[in-house]
Amino acid sequence: MNREDIRMKSILHAAVLVAAMFLPAALTNWAFAQVAPGFSNSKIVLYEKEKGDRGYWRTGLASDSKQISPERMALRERMMKRRVLEQYAEFLSPLRLPYTLLMIASDCSGSEWDSPYYDPDNHLINMCYSFIAEAEKSADLLVQLQNTQKLWTPVSRDQLFAGLFASVLLHETGHAIFDLLNVPVFGREEDAADFMAAFIPLQFGTETARTVIKGFAYYWAYSAAQGQDPKLGTPRVNPNSPEPQCRLSFCSFSDEHGSASQRMYNVICLAYGGDPVTFKDFVDAGWLPQQRAQDCTREYQLLSAAFNKTVLPFIDQEQMKKVRARTWFTAEETKEK
Repeated sequence: MNREDIRMKSILHAAVLVAAMFLPAALTNWAFAQVAPGFSNSKIVLYEKEKGDRGYWRTGLASDSKQISPERMALRERMMKRRVLEQYAEFLSPLRLPYTLLMIASDCSGSEWDSPYYDPDNHLINMCYSFIAEAEKSADLLVQLQNTQKLWTPVSRDQLFAGLFASVLLHETGHAIFDLLNVPVFGREEDAADFMAAFIPLQFGTETARTVIKGFAYYWAYSAAQGQDPKLGTPRVNPNSPEPQCRLSFCSFSDEHGSASQRMYNVICLAYGGDPVTFKDFVDAGWLPQQRAQDCTREYQLLSAAFNKTVLPFIDQEQMKKVRARTWFTAEETKEK
């Protein structure tokens, strides 16, 4: 999906009060009240379109967007009940950012399927309802596959969905961190954002790490196998290419994202390199080939060194202790089967 098609009108990068001058009056409501005491951060806020919507918009981004469908309204209400945006703002509270990071959930462009994204012009993370609906369908299908054939490791529907949802948020947060902290990135930024999505949950204990990594990896394994036989086989296409003629041809590899299979293997390798005991079953089951696994510790150490040098100085360590001590997933969301 072309991010330019769904960006709001570009505004200048400036301090909060100055930036507000360039925003439409209807979009200047910032929601703080729903964030738990002790976890507020004035630089991480939920961005209301209508007063009291808590950042969960009833429309897409366009000024003339219609109200979302009943199905997406029900999804929105589930997100609000789970406090998805609020909890994520609380999770990110240790970050000390030079600019304000805005977060919303919306119908994005209003199309059948939109990808979540970080908008650098507005310093905004947008989680698209259509993506969440599609992720729920993917989780349902993977659970069905688990009942008819042996997958690599046991996984529940709730764990699949929660892990995928969290990994996507962390990926987009990676883009936000690179932008807001001016972090230099060698190679493709999309790969670096994937690495961020894998690295962060590894700092939060076994249950959190396995939920996020499994949700991420199973989703990309499924994406790699789409259009082939029903088994999660060898990927040959990039199903995410926005150009139909590129989905089944060599030019699918021109995308700024890695192929689905590469993204899967990279994240599993980093997980295994960071915690070989917790993710040993990934190797034992053949999900991660031994040839790649033997060098994963070094890959993780390189990532850790880069994170410590570029991002760690912007993390409040006392606040991080509070965040790490808190449980972020429900018992159902960490249940493996």
